[in-house]
Amino acid sequence: MKLAGRIRSLAPQSIAGRLAFGSAILVILALIVTGISTGFVLSRFIRGQIDQRLDTQIGAVAAALSAQSTLPQGLSLGDAPPFDRPNDGWYWMATADGHRYRSKSLEGGDIVNQGSERWWDAWHRGPSDDDARPRPFKGAGPRGEPLYLRTQIVPMDGVWVTITASAPAHALVKPLRDAMVPIVLSMLALGLLLGGATVLQLRLGLRPLARMTKDLENVRAGRTESIGGYQPRELRGLVSELNSLIAQNAEGIKRARGHVSNLGHALNTPLAALALSFSSSDKSGDRDRFALVSEMQERIRHHLGRARAAALHGASHVSTSVGPHVQDIKDVLLKVHADRRLVVTTDIPETLAVACELQDLDEMLGNILDNAFKWARSAIAVTGRFQDQHVVLEIEDDGPGIASEKLDEVMKAGRRLDETIPGNGFGLSITRELAELYGGYLILGRSRSGGLKATVGLPASVAGVGL
Repeated sequence: MKLAGRIRSLAPQSIAGRLAFGSAILVILALIVTGISTGFVLSRFIRGQIDQRLDTQIGAVAAALSAQSTLPQGLSLGDAPPFDRPNDGWYWMATADGHRYRSKSLEGGDIVNQGSERWWDAWHRGPSDDDARPRPFKGAGPRGEPLYLRTQIVPMDGVWVTITASAPAHALVKPLRDAMVPIVLSMLALGLLLGGATVLQLRLGLRPLARMTKDLENVRAGRTESIGGYQPRELRGLVSELNSLIAQNAEGIKRARGHVSNLGHALNTPLAALALSFSSSDKSGDRDRFALVSEMQERIRHHLGRARAAALHGASHVSTSVGPHVQDIKDVLLKVHADRRLVVTTDIPETLAVACELQDLDEMLGNILDNAFKWARSAIAVTGRFQDQHVVLEIEDDGPGIASEKLDEVMKAGRRLDETIPGNGFGLSITRELAELYGGYLILGRSRSGGLKATVGLPASVAGVGL
């Protein structure tokens, strides 16, 4: 188990890496087997050529001896190249009944037989053996140089004659080396080409997966509603299932938000009627009942807003521009507070967009800006920027502000520090909870002019341009 775990840990983690690793192993093994096979074939061919030349020389010596009626004291044989070059490794020698005949290239020296090259062909076979064909042996020349021998025992006038022809050992190795060097270099070049072709094939073959990842990012960002375009046959089933899952998820969110809206209407309609009857009544205690019903309406709206945002589970698949909504809410509130002549400045880049539903963004911006308009003396500043994958909005006013020890208290639902200012105490609480449901935050502090500064951070939409 431990060995298998180590092997898995060493293996590449990506599909492309695993395919490339497997292809590299197969290519290397194929090149090694091809190189060994090619070397073996060439070695057999070269040895066959040398064997043919040595066997021809053995036959020529045997024919020259057979032409004599008896074994001569000497043998005059015109040696053809390469047996005419002294001490070059190309020799022949024949021995029989005390007679020894040599090629001129031996210059009086002897060929030493050092035994068979093959373990199954040991030098124990005698003249009585039926197989009289030349056999290979290892040997040495008069100067100790390594030789490749071919030896044959032939009968002649009742005497067994041993005829040996030799070639230098390098005659087997050098041609093989000269032939294998360009072959090996060609195989290495072929391996590199195969490696490059494999990488290119993997890039082209896995490109649909990268494209599908991009399509999923577009769906998540709200740019598209499903994965479209041409897909390879192998991915069509997966794409179909993903699109079905996306559609099912969207339908589930739509139904959940519909249920929340229906529940809100079902609860608010009788409460609104009840509040209307209490507001128009002159009976004692009806004003308190009206305030209680209003508080119930706000609490219902508060919790239904939380449920609506929670149904989106972060709503990372939507994208809402910030600037236009800030401008719309500002225009409405300026009309409501037209008599106060407030100066409102905004500095929000056009590219800022949040992964947040439109109505929830309006809810949060409306609550904070409404609070700023209520308390500001003369000026309000709204700025926006992109920071750490979030859109950060800062709303500052020059009102009286809030003491630092009471900042946490005003964030609680239904808490109001000044009962003389209209409101219900739910705005900041709703804003904070909505922001947190989207993975954001709301922080209250003191503005540069001494008033209140509300900082809202919401996840930035990947659909935003220029972020």
